[in-house]
Amino acid sequence: GKEIPGQASLVFDVVLLDLHNPKDGIAIENQLVPESCERRSQTGDFLRYHYNGTLLDGTLFDSSYSRNRTYDTYVGKGYVIAGMDEGLLGVCTGEKRRIIIPPHLGYGEEGRGKIPGSAVLVFDIHVVDFHNPSDSVSITVNYKPSNCTVLSKKGDYLKYHYNASLLDGTLLDSTHSLGKTYNIVLGSGQVVLGMDMGLQDMCVGERRTVVIPPHLGYGEDGVEGEVPGSAVLVFDIELLELVSGLPEGYMFVWNGEVSPNLFEEIDQNHDGEVLLEEFSEYIQTQVDTGKGKLAPGFDFEMIVKNMFTNQDRDGNGKVTAEEFKLKDQEAKEEHDEL
Repeated sequence: GKEIPGQASLVFDVVLLDLHNPKDGIAIENQLVPESCERRSQTGDFLRYHYNGTLLDGTLFDSSYSRNRTYDTYVGKGYVIAGMDEGLLGVCTGEKRRIIIPPHLGYGEEGRGKIPGSAVLVFDIHVVDFHNPSDSVSITVNYKPSNCTVLSKKGDYLKYHYNASLLDGTLLDSTHSLGKTYNIVLGSGQVVLGMDMGLQDMCVGERRTVVIPPHLGYGEDGVEGEVPGSAVLVFDIELLELVSGLPEGYMFVWNGEVSPNLFEEIDQNHDGEVLLEEFSEYIQTQVDTGKGKLAPGFDFEMIVKNMFTNQDRDGNGKVTAEEFKLKDQEAKEEHDEL
């Protein structure tokens, strides 16, 4: 045309930005592989990882670190670009690797945002943790006393110490720093389901490590400012005290024979009606004298009120002899009562 004369010699100053072949696959460079790698990621796992994304010339186009949160995704399922989907398979928790992705396995000829069309991408990733939705709680016993005959079960009142951390070792919480134990009734929903499972069949003095996947922990939302979303949790636990609970469905049991004139004994003024105050005073006396036992770990007033409400069948705030029944007289009903 008009810009280049005929017979002209041409000079091009060239900067090579990148190159690839349509036959190229991804390239993986391992930068750090932990010595302990009990498991590697596979299709269907859910990964949390940090990354820096650059072009081949080093130009940064994205970083999870700048957002101060991990990128979380399923792998091998097509939720991310094909090259990353493949590059995240076979990693260990804590691993660092570089994944180089040709454009046909990245953002193609069109590119996206700060990523030019047909660009080769470089991702430096750090795997924080991963789990599978089918995972259950993992329990490792670190110490078990020689005398280990009484094992924890649903309804028992437990006192224990714990250190809670993420899989990368980041400490989240510790009862040791608070100087007091954590106390719960096992199986009552006072802790996340994974912890309820991890404290089962444990004896006093035992120490164990419990790894809890997020669907049995704090889920996708986590706890704001405390636990990241979709995080795998690690609890190092030591059980210090165990108070045996009552049979399931009971909040109070008798330690001996039940009086045949039980209602009359509770009805102190003999007016044929029992009020909450009378009921509460009677139960307190049975507990104080060792004739009865309340479910451990619950508030006394809450238990008594619940028992009274179950007996007060018409809800008028009074229990009559006709309403009053012992637990074994109500095999077909499911109430927490006498």
